Amino acid sequence: MFLAAYLKLYVDCLSRAAAGIAKNAWTLVLPMGLFAAVALLAVPLSALGPLSGMFLRLAMYFAFSSYLYFAAGIVANQKVGLDDLKKSFLAYFWSIMGLLFVVWIAEIVLGAVFGQNPNKGVILLGLDLLAFVVLNAAPEIIYTKGTRGGMDTISRSVKFVQENWIEWFVPMLLVGAAAYGVWSNLWRLPGAVTLVLALVGGAIFHLVMVFRGHLFEALDSSTHRQRMFKYGRRDA
Repeated sequence: MFLAAYLKLYVDCLSRAAAGIAKNAWTLVLPMGLFAAVALLAVPLSALGPLSGMFLRLAMYFAFSSYLYFAAGIVANQKVGLDDLKKSFLAYFWSIMGLLFVVWIAEIVLGAVFGQNPNKGVILLGLDLLAFVVLNAAPEIIYTKGTRGGMDTISRSVKFVQENWIEWFVPMLLVGAAAYGVWSNLWRLPGAVTLVLALVGGAIFHLVMVFRGHLFEALDSSTHRQRMFKYGRRDA
């Protein structure tokens, strides 16, 4: 009953994600479009020398803010359009900057603490993996909770993961593995075109991200008992 109830929850979230994207089909090319825009900026930015890396990262943050803006609209069951593109770049930019600033400071401190340790590389890799786990829900925290400060985003993400780590990561692993399997096998098709494969990869990424948004809202707004009552009923 437990597995069946949660399977219904995951299918429901995936169905809503697909329906929302179908209503905004143009967003299937959004991830690749934003990535391509940032990649094109890399050429002129390279002329800035030592500053080029910093400006390229800022461009990536603007692009990610734009993506989260449209993903949030789809999760909210809205019709989104390119007329919102201009304001999307700043919608979550400062939230992303706040989070990454805290992460950057932490990396500097940890690098200094373990600077002379012969196992520094292994330790920092382990800490990076830990950060990936506890901050996994940070994108959804940013656009559903509207967090601005980095510490607020981190604390909310840690709390969410602590309370829902099984319900969150099991489908993430399954959906992620399935998506990777589909995308990677496309490369084996005869006459595969890199651009087409990249667009397909972006579309798969988009579906997974919108699915995450629906799953986050479902888990964050309910308890285990409420989910079992809703999805565990025989007539559900």
